[in-house]
Amino acid sequence: MQLAHLARSLGLEVEGDGTLEIEGLAGIDDAGPRELSFVTDSGYVRALEQSRAGAILAPPGLEVDRPCLRSPVPYADFGRAVALFFPRARPAATTHPTALVGEDVEIGEDVGLGAYVVVGSGCRIGSGTYVHPHVTLYPGVIIGRDCELHAGVRLRTGVRLGDRVVLQNGVVVGSEGFGFATDLHGRRVRIPHRCGVEVGDDVEIGANSTIDASHPGHARLGHAQPCTRIEAGVKIDNQVQIGHGCIVGAGSALCAQVGLAGSTVLGKHVFMAGQSAAKGHVTIGDGALIGGATSVTSEVAPGAQILGVPPGMDRRRWARIVAAWKRLPELLVRVREIERRLGSSD
Repeated sequence: MQLAHLARSLGLEVEGDGTLEIEGLAGIDDAGPRELSFVTDSGYVRALEQSRAGAILAPPGLEVDRPCLRSPVPYADFGRAVALFFPRARPAATTHPTALVGEDVEIGEDVGLGAYVVVGSGCRIGSGTYVHPHVTLYPGVIIGRDCELHAGVRLRTGVRLGDRVVLQNGVVVGSEGFGFATDLHGRRVRIPHRCGVEVGDDVEIGANSTIDASHPGHARLGHAQPCTRIEAGVKIDNQVQIGHGCIVGAGSALCAQVGLAGSTVLGKHVFMAGQSAAKGHVTIGDGALIGGATSVTSEVAPGAQILGVPPGMDRRRWARIVAAWKRLPELLVRVREIERRLGSSD
């Protein structure tokens, strides 16, 4: 593919020789003369000088000594280029003979059902959706258009998926939340969770992640429906646990092993790094960043950057504490010397 053609496909401007044939894509250290690579900022200048890449995706203002595609988001546009060069093979829109389909099921056009898929009664599957082998849809599940459910997905009754949702292998959505009350005899009594899960458009959920259903007691002020909600554009990594009644705001991202206890509310475009967690019944404001392994135990303001375990705190305060830790041995020696001089003892 000529560089100029690639530029038009990506909606970008080309600088230099647009007739250069691009045969592949690679990282800056590995790319060859017929390959496209990318750099995100001036920190890669040295790597760029040493690179053999034939063409570069680069941000405006960064000097490049070879054919270049200018992009304000080079990494994202590199991902789009990868999708152009290596389009995902889509299985045929057919129903495998071993698939079991219940009564009153509505299936749109160009829908594929793989081997041993089970579709419960009353389900609705939108056009262009593909369901890979060994997926189970409980009765009444609703799936939008152009979704992809990978092998081993389980969707329970009350689950509703929007359009273009991708569920990776082993995702479970709509299982009963971890809700129990204690009776007079000290026994734990389950609180039934029957309110389902809503997943918005363009959501992707990583392998072996789980999202729990809710019960009416989880209805929050301003929300008539008590269901667990994952809003449009949310991206969820592998092995994430989202408890009953949680709301994850549009455009948010949850990295591997994040855990949200029941009734946690995330605003829009929240980012939670790996192994961070919220204790439940807390709100994390729009655009907040929660650092890796941070425990959120109280409200987080919009735009805040929280780091620390436990508890989470302002990241700058946490950085000062970490810096002080490194000096603790020397500080301890000094304190003991002061105590010795003053004649005090522990």
